[in-house]
Amino acid sequence: MSLFFFLLLIGKKNKTLADNSLLCMFAVYALTIGGPYIEIYNRDNDFPYPHLLNNAWLFLLLHGPLLWLYVKSLTVKDFKIKPLHLLHLAPFAVFLALHIQNYLLLSAEEKILLAENELFTTTVFFKIRGISIGISSIGYNIWAFRLLQKHRKNIEHQFSNIEKIDLLWLKTLVIASLIVFSVNVFLFNINNYLHFAGFYEIALIAYSFSTVYVFFIGYFGIRQGRIFVDYPIKEIEQRLESINQDSPGTGKKKDYSHIISRLTILMESEQPYLDPELNLARLSSLMKTKPEIISEVLNSTMNQNFFDFINKYRIEEFKLKCLSTENKHLSVLGIAYDCGFNSKAAFYRAFNKFEGISPTAYISKVS
Repeated sequence: MSLFFFLLLIGKKNKTLADNSLLCMFAVYALTIGGPYIEIYNRDNDFPYPHLLNNAWLFLLLHGPLLWLYVKSLTVKDFKIKPLHLLHLAPFAVFLALHIQNYLLLSAEEKILLAENELFTTTVFFKIRGISIGISSIGYNIWAFRLLQKHRKNIEHQFSNIEKIDLLWLKTLVIASLIVFSVNVFLFNINNYLHFAGFYEIALIAYSFSTVYVFFIGYFGIRQGRIFVDYPIKEIEQRLESINQDSPGTGKKKDYSHIISRLTILMESEQPYLDPELNLARLSSLMKTKPEIISEVLNSTMNQNFFDFINKYRIEEFKLKCLSTENKHLSVLGIAYDCGFNSKAAFYRAFNKFEGISPTAYISKVS
């Protein structure tokens, strides 16, 4: 399956850094998941390829760094790989050197002996590598989760509809991965001392999940479009950071009453929130004001992010339209679409957030 997705991405034109990082992930997954099949073939056929035994584990140390790179390339606009980022490969390089010294230089007979009775699981090196892989897998998944949390907050400052760009699918996959790998790492390391199961029996859990993992990240990853296109992300983030650093009463809070007045008039007269694709850049163009200024006004003065600000207007518009006799022929969802929402899930979440009840319950109540 990894090779299938790898070949799909190879043929993709105009690949982004996210595509290339995903490409590397599939190549590494193919080596990681394919390794055990080679080992099974060896064990079932009197070890015709002993030098291919016990090598796949090494690539597990690349899973975390590649996941980090993929998430970074998706969530950071114009992200570039720098020489400092190569430090992420340090654990892989160190263990590769140790693996060469402790295993690859052994004779074929010695490798077969270690594999036949799983004697390699009794070595100190095996225990150290198990702990290191566990730290890497769990640590990078937590890191990826935090990056995705930050991404969610950032896009809420810039977009009014975020379903296609919130990377919820990846966040869910990271959480599932974190749970499964945590359990698996625990079992591997406890088994080193209690010996309640064979090495390959426990490994089966990890590789079974890996197959499902590859399917989901391949299916959603290839379909994931670009998130940031010509948005002043860095300027907005810097402005928001300066707002958070300013404490009340320091005299740094600016008077934006004139901008709030203009913004209110624009929202009520031109109703830009009816556009499902409205974002901060488009609103700033209508206002003829820099996006970072509008973002600062919303956050420091109105205590809202852009996402909530726009969707609050859409909810109020829905509340008016659902009572109008002109819209009796429309369904609840049809009215929601007319108000600027682009999906049922987004509409219901927003309505429950602002009104505390479902749209249908609200209509029954006011009717």
